[in-house]
Amino acid sequence: MTKTKSTTKPQSKNKTPPTPKRIVMVTGNKGGTGKSVVARILLDIYRQRDINCIPYECDPSNPQLWRHYNRDNQPVKTLKLNQRGGADALQDDLLSLSPQISLVDLPAGAAEYFENLANDIYLFENAKQLGYRITMISVLGRVKDSVVQLKRLLEFCSNQVDYTVIRNLYWGASDKFSRYNNSKARQTALELGAIELNLPELFDDIFDLIDNNDLSFSEALEHPQLTLSNRSRLFGWMNAVKSEFSANGKQFGLDE
Repeated sequence: MTKTKSTTKPQSKNKTPPTPKRIVMVTGNKGGTGKSVVARILLDIYRQRDINCIPYECDPSNPQLWRHYNRDNQPVKTLKLNQRGGADALQDDLLSLSPQISLVDLPAGAAEYFENLANDIYLFENAKQLGYRITMISVLGRVKDSVVQLKRLLEFCSNQVDYTVIRNLYWGASDKFSRYNNSKARQTALELGAIELNLPELFDDIFDLIDNNDLSFSEALEHPQLTLSNRSRLFGWMNAVKSEFSANGKQFGLDE
């Protein structure tokens, strides 16, 4: 009897599973902590890597993400979280557009807004059903309220999300964040698997030029008013941030 060769191809043992989709939400206790800077550099990275990302601006008083990154061919959407149903568009997009990343720049001190949003649209349950994992990014200053807001976030979200805690080094070296470093909130965050990162300081005059001209960070590198020295500093800062954030590639949806 002649044996027939099987036409079934063996499955590769080294096949990498697809990167899970992410909802990345950036929070901070108040304006000036660097929350929107983190959202902006993340969007810069997503666009440079051609990652399918829909960004959302939620801060009507200081819409930095919208000002710096809204373009005709790459719009930034707005969400009005202080209105009932204001976050419906987020979930509608998850269902109909299925982006790899949904990047949400929450308003400063948005704990109550976020809790109302999550309860109103059953965020945790629906995200899971649609195949999304949520990453909550908490950007810290050195003030007490940074720790208070983080504690509230941990209590509300518990183990339903992933956590990234970012010390903004504009406010001093990482060992100067004693309120956070010695807090019960930090201990709880680490027990829940939080990853800690540092946001390097960017020179004020470079930041002011970017802010005054509503530039993306990538656009700023080509701006004629940026001196060669400051262009080098900005390039070095962006590389340092990208290197730091690569340590959290999975939670940011940056896995290759």
